[in-house]
Amino acid sequence: MKANKTFLLILMVVAALVGLYFVPQMSVGKTDLRKVCIWSDVSGDEGAQSAANGLNQEDAPAVQPLYKARPDSIPEGMIPIEEIADSMGYNREMDRFYAALDSADSRIVRIAYFGDSFIEGDILSASLRDLLQEKFGGRGVGFVDIHSPNAGFRTTVMEFSEGWDEYTAVDPKERGFDPKLQGINGRYFIPQGTASITMRGQQRVYAEHLDTMYSATLYFTPDSIEPQIEYSINKGEYKPLEPRGSYAEYALDEDTDAVQSKSPLIARTVNAKFGRINMKVNGGGRYYGLALEGRKGIVLDNFSMRGSVGYHLGMMPMKTLKRFAKLRPYDLIILHYGLNMASPTTRTYKPYCDKFKDCINRIRKAYPQASILLVSISNRDNRTVSGEYATLKGVQELVTAQQEMAKEKKIAFWNLQQAMGGSGSMVKMQQQGQANRDFAHINFQGGKVLGKLFFDVLMNGKMNYDRRESEKILVDSEE
Repeated sequence: MKANKTFLLILMVVAALVGLYFVPQMSVGKTDLRKVCIWSDVSGDEGAQSAANGLNQEDAPAVQPLYKARPDSIPEGMIPIEEIADSMGYNREMDRFYAALDSADSRIVRIAYFGDSFIEGDILSASLRDLLQEKFGGRGVGFVDIHSPNAGFRTTVMEFSEGWDEYTAVDPKERGFDPKLQGINGRYFIPQGTASITMRGQQRVYAEHLDTMYSATLYFTPDSIEPQIEYSINKGEYKPLEPRGSYAEYALDEDTDAVQSKSPLIARTVNAKFGRINMKVNGGGRYYGLALEGRKGIVLDNFSMRGSVGYHLGMMPMKTLKRFAKLRPYDLIILHYGLNMASPTTRTYKPYCDKFKDCINRIRKAYPQASILLVSISNRDNRTVSGEYATLKGVQELVTAQQEMAKEKKIAFWNLQQAMGGSGSMVKMQQQGQANRDFAHINFQGGKVLGKLFFDVLMNGKMNYDRRESEKILVDSEE
């Protein structure tokens, strides 16, 4: 009896649905009610029904496949680079640099390493450069200041210069430094009538990549008329560095530096195989540096400045910065400051970070194609009241502030203070002959240790990037 009632109920429902099929389509307000068709799945009427509802199946938006990246593979004990990714794990800050490394066999991949005295004399950056050049090719030390008071301290290039007045961002005001005139290195040099430069490779350290170069580029801003510049390679005869002429032919460029008679930033390159290059300058203008490079592979520029907290990066005219970006583009820009800011008496680092954020904004605007990596202050140790050594108060607070700043500006961040071992690590390096007795600065042996650490972190990031890209392509091809 119950089965008969159930069958009768089903029959009545089917009859009602069939009857509704013949009812004209209706609307409630602005909403169209869907026409009832219980056999559309087998009759093929679904397409007709969709058309009746104003949506052709061919016009329906395509569903794009979403590929979710697997978690990165990180070796035990490694402090990786921190990056913000999208919801699927892609589009990270360092991706542009990792992608650029794949083209190092056919072009120059440039890295700018800005920092304070921690990397002065090419400490740390020399080891990082050598390891990158060993893996991806490349020659030369990159950008070298026209004159350096620490030329005898730096072992990666032999540099001699005479006849220059130097102006630096950390000079006292009475020295006359004008931030509007600085180059990307935070300095500028003015010849005293006739001035000279000599730079050559050497065979003491990293000789395989530093003894011979294939190009030398001079960066300068002339007065109204380009000065007379001559060069000699490998002690050969001097030749003019052409072309010369009025600044007017360059002033048409919208990115030229409008400071001082509308004179632009100019780059003049000597293309030749050489181990030594001499230049003589007779005339006015401002000079910044000479870049020694190969034809392809890695070039890493060391822009160290003792006593700096990095503020000078925000004082350079944007037109100058953009002009440098045009003449000397970078694929990775490393910002590494903090030694001159950390203090046990500093209560907050917000004012420092607020000002440094402007530096990041300006670099991002001038170099939109580059990856930007903020490296934290290194560890600093001091003796506690109990006689033991521990991290200087203020260091950890600054690291946290730098980490939050990088996150806010959506750039990459590497916690060097933790990567090198955290509290007590600088004392340990000093005991092993890798750091100075101030427990704040490393020496060249320590530079090799931290340079290798930095290299391994970058290569781990590159490995994870390659895996993400290959898996995405694999899934895409399977679709």
